[in-house]
Amino acid sequence: MGRFEKLKKEAGFTIVELAAVVIILGIILLTATVSYANSRKGLALRSAVQEVERAINRARSIAGEEGVDVYLQFWDSSGAHPNQYTIYRVYPGGVNERDEDTPTETPFPGSSYLTDGNGHYWFKLAEGAVQVQSGVTLLFRREGSVVRVSTVPAGGSLQVILVKGDLTATVSCNELGEVI
Repeated sequence: MGRFEKLKKEAGFTIVELAAVVIILGIILLTATVSYANSRKGLALRSAVQEVERAINRARSIAGEEGVDVYLQFWDSSGAHPNQYTIYRVYPGGVNERDEDTPTETPFPGSSYLTDGNGHYWFKLAEGAVQVQSGVTLLFRREGSVVRVSTVPAGGSLQVILVKGDLTATVSCNELGEVI
């Protein structure tokens, strides 16, 4: 009978053992949650980088193919269109979409955008989840068979810095409008 009583006493968990298991499970859950949140931020930032690269390539293409000056403008949170971007054309004869804030470049498939209902579009980076660190305007101008890029005002950097939480990414292009 002494053996039966001994087995009976060792059959359960103590409060300390249960508390240790709960703490360990909490740490695992917290680590998984933080990892998931960081991966979502990283995915949003990568999506925005691809979107900026696509916009740079599109602006360069428009300037080269249509022979018009093209402004690719990115606003930061304090700009006229907070954390958005757009493509403006300057047509021969004086029609300047940038001066009139009437961009007519249609959205890329799957992109997130705002419209005024009159065929004017402003795009949101990663569906509005990513911010532009500081506004930048790139001017694409065809010179003969080459497209050249400069900043407005002149002397700025040919790069767009994107921010998502504590993560940042930079998209740069060279003076020929090639993403580097």
